[in-house]
Amino acid sequence: MVNKMLLNFRSRKGTTMVEVLAAVVILALVVTAVLSTIGFSQRTILSKSTESGAAAQAQEIADALITKLRTADVASLKTADVLGAKYVDDTSFPDPSSANDKQFTFVYGKNDTDGIEGYQIKTAVYFKGGNGRKCVQMTAFAAKDGGAS
Repeated sequence: MVNKMLLNFRSRKGTTMVEVLAAVVILALVVTAVLSTIGFSQRTILSKSTESGAAAQAQEIADALITKLRTADVASLKTADVLGAKYVDDTSFPDPSSANDKQFTFVYGKNDTDGIEGYQIKTAVYFKGGNGRKCVQMTAFAAKDGGAS
């Protein structure tokens, strides 16, 4: 009797409602996982793009300062606007409480590695990251008189 029921069950064509529901649930889980991964990847890419843009701005500010330190009056740079960046005193650099998202400072002295006199330049650019306000900092060195002795 049991064999006869199994034979009848196997001979039916098509799928049962349970099989269709199981397939739909599996498909829904796969689609949800793929969409979650795509969303996470997109947020990561946008975050890194924003950080890279801030780093590029910090580099531009440092390059502009290197040029200005060779040609301009050093005291005037402390009140100047360099590509939208404002001077911050070295003791409070970077200043997260400042309203300005682009900051710089510089200190005259000797380079630690080779003893060349010049300016140690520090730049900071704040950007909006995933968890709030973040900062990219960059340090450069501008030799006095272009490194000539």
